Amino acid sequence: MAGRRHDERANVSHRDHLRRSIVPLWAAVLALAVCAPLFARGYVLSYDMVWVPHLDLDRAELWGLGSALPRAVPSDAVVALLGSVIPAAVVQRIVLFAALFLIATGVGRLLRDRPLAAQLAGATFAVWNPFVAERLVLGQWPLLLAAAAIPWLIAALLDEEGPRWPIVVVALAGTALTPATGLMGLVIVLVAGRKRVLPVLGLAGLLNLPWVVAGVVHSGGQSDPAAVGLFEVQGEGHFGRLGSVLTLGGIWNSEVVPTSRTLGLTVAIAAAIGVVIIVGLVTVWRGDRQLLGVLAAAGAVGLVLALAGWLVPDLIERIVSDVPGGGLVRDGTRWLALLVPLEAVAFGAGVCALLHNARAWVTPIAVLGLVLPVAALPDLAWGVGGRLEPATYPAAWTNTRTAIAESDVSGDILVLPFSAYRRPSWNHDTPVFDPAGRFFGRTTVTNDELDVSGETIRGEGPRAAAIGKVLNGTKVLAELPEQGIGIIVVDTKAPRADEALALIAGAEELPIAGDELRLFALPGATPSETAPGDRWAMTVAWLLAGLTLLGGVGAALRRSDRETPEDNPRDVTQA
Repeated sequence: MAGRRHDERANVSHRDHLRRSIVPLWAAVLALAVCAPLFARGYVLSYDMVWVPHLDLDRAELWGLGSALPRAVPSDAVVALLGSVIPAAVVQRIVLFAALFLIATGVGRLLRDRPLAAQLAGATFAVWNPFVAERLVLGQWPLLLAAAAIPWLIAALLDEEGPRWPIVVVALAGTALTPATGLMGLVIVLVAGRKRVLPVLGLAGLLNLPWVVAGVVHSGGQSDPAAVGLFEVQGEGHFGRLGSVLTLGGIWNSEVVPTSRTLGLTVAIAAAIGVVIIVGLVTVWRGDRQLLGVLAAAGAVGLVLALAGWLVPDLIERIVSDVPGGGLVRDGTRWLALLVPLEAVAFGAGVCALLHNARAWVTPIAVLGLVLPVAALPDLAWGVGGRLEPATYPAAWTNTRTAIAESDVSGDILVLPFSAYRRPSWNHDTPVFDPAGRFFGRTTVTNDELDVSGETIRGEGPRAAAIGKVLNGTKVLAELPEQGIGIIVVDTKAPRADEALALIAGAEELPIAGDELRLFALPGATPSETAPGDRWAMTVAWLLAGLTLLGGVGAALRRSDRETPEDNPRDVTQA
């Protein structure tokens, strides 16, 4: 009898383990369906997603000590640190896959007390939506990682036994990759922290210190309020502005909108999804009002900020121009990351409720729960319809990097033509923020003015603005060294390259192989220097944030070693 009971317990444990594995396996399938093109050689370079073979760790801007506002602090430093151990191309693939996998499993965890069908449906919706598709094409991988961390953070803060501190720390670190996402993490802490909100806020403060301190160091930068009108929510296809936002779309850049969003059939499918979500909201209200309250509060913040640039533009313009860091709210639709968990959980719960009342229609409804999100956005598959196609840098880029490293010319690098974005033919004509800003081994100055819908948004970096004035003057070669520029790289394939070459006529050219780039040296330049006080402040910020994260990761690893299935009976999925 004892042996039979032991066998029965073993069989139950094995079945429970299989059930717990289904959601992660499904999440991996979803992520692979999107990331499949990334198995090709090269790097995905799309709008803000700039990946280079070597991101040097000694670059001041990585650590918040450059001349521009710290929009890529600490995300660039994380990439550089990982790239020093793992090939950069592998790091990119891990990051993109992890973002999709974790957002699916995170929503599945929020639905862990509901049947397996609900978890799978919620996980599918969390990945397969316009927000994920558009931000992938726009290249905002830190935003997607933060969106993936949010459901995990909510689940850890709402745990019945009290906050799961290791997961809280790691999830907060995931939201702290950029200033905007760091604020999203703070929103979650405020709405879900409950009685532990002060200690969690303390952790969040420590983990966000790098960009906070860097922002104080660069407090002179200011965002252009004219950007508010250019970044306001846009209608997609037949959805209109409000409908686009409620369906997690509405991005300001029409070029990154999937084609399926413009089809009339998509509206009908989205309406069906909306009905399921409404049913799910009622279901969650009846079963777990605390979870619904947290998700609804966070979603409301995201929805309000997404619509604010359209509904109250004057207010947002004042915030952008007068409030330090106010530029973080100008792209309102990125804040829809806070709405994704609410709609995904509600969709999963709605499928569960329909199944409960379906009787003979159980299988068709379960299948529809997985199919509807995919049917509404079929072109998210295969790298958003092939838009995320890897490219390889021409040999001239590597040759130029080598020539700069071997040169004894002092000073920083200036890239011409002086424009923020490129559309290189070797990158399948996909727009990308000038990769030269990260590719070479020295501090590199690029233009941070943005052209949106034919309008120019003023840049935020004082050094780039000063160099722009020099380039518009008559003594370019004499004044650039005074700005610390000793090396000029000209992208000969970019528009207006001939004008750029004319500006620096007479400069000494350094020979390199390849015709995509040309390299010039200017004597007498002095590299830019960092004030000792700024360096100390950033060192302390990085040290505190790093120690906090290491403590959280260590605690998470120790806890995972100790836990067994019996320790977490609530994690057992009910089929």
